[in-house]
Amino acid sequence: MTAANNEANQFGHTSELTLTITPRSIAHQYFTAPFKVMSPFKAQNFLQIMVVKVSAGLMAGDSEIITITLAPGAKAEFLSQAFEKIHQMNDGGEAKREGHITVGDDATLYYAPLPVLPFADSAFRSSFVIDLESTTSRLFYSDVLACGRAARGEEFAYRLYESRLRIKRAGELIYVDNLHFAPAEDGTDMAGLTQYEGYSHLGTYLFVNLGLEEEELREWVGEQLEGVECLYGLTCFNEDAYCLKVLSLGSEPLVDLQNRIKAKLGRT
Repeated sequence: MTAANNEANQFGHTSELTLTITPRSIAHQYFTAPFKVMSPFKAQNFLQIMVVKVSAGLMAGDSEIITITLAPGAKAEFLSQAFEKIHQMNDGGEAKREGHITVGDDATLYYAPLPVLPFADSAFRSSFVIDLESTTSRLFYSDVLACGRAARGEEFAYRLYESRLRIKRAGELIYVDNLHFAPAEDGTDMAGLTQYEGYSHLGTYLFVNLGLEEEELREWVGEQLEGVECLYGLTCFNEDAYCLKVLSLGSEPLVDLQNRIKAKLGRT
């Protein structure tokens, strides 16, 4: 990152967030700017935890390290304050994030932040590992990626969006998702055939160890998306483990589906 970028971005350094969640409270927390953790509140048996970032979004040179541990029996839902904005980055700059989440025995995690919004000429790399300690460790994870600021004509104008997610259960790797979108570099028509198929937003929803039946889940998803202009597919990738991918026009139907899924799963 150039000296000029350093002067313009006071958060152009490594930021850390470390949380340990027990069934009743946040047992340990450590964070550096721009992270801030609001006081959690209870929704039935879940701790709802709002992670706020007191900055305009991700800038060139930003690096985030996130470590979250759910102790046995803990139940937590993570919320974000706003869309994740990834700002324009000059001179080949980029931002990155590394995360490691551990979900203990008989613990439940809902990790469902608001959508990611990459600006034109932005570059972002993310790598997350989620360790489920056993078949009693439950997970709902969602990720919604926008094409960019469509109202400004910035559809797929970002330089790089790279996201790697790995999920392990009882030490066994059961899921890998490796997104690598570099529209300008690859010369790919991101809105075209075999890519976004004319849609603008991609939602990914993962369900692991939640006791769901495949046919029942397929039927339910079909009912929720009936009348919505979208393209979707559901895959069973392991025992009691499902991946739902949805392409839509706009973030609203994807965020709405995210909320409907959490309501269906409940917080007991």
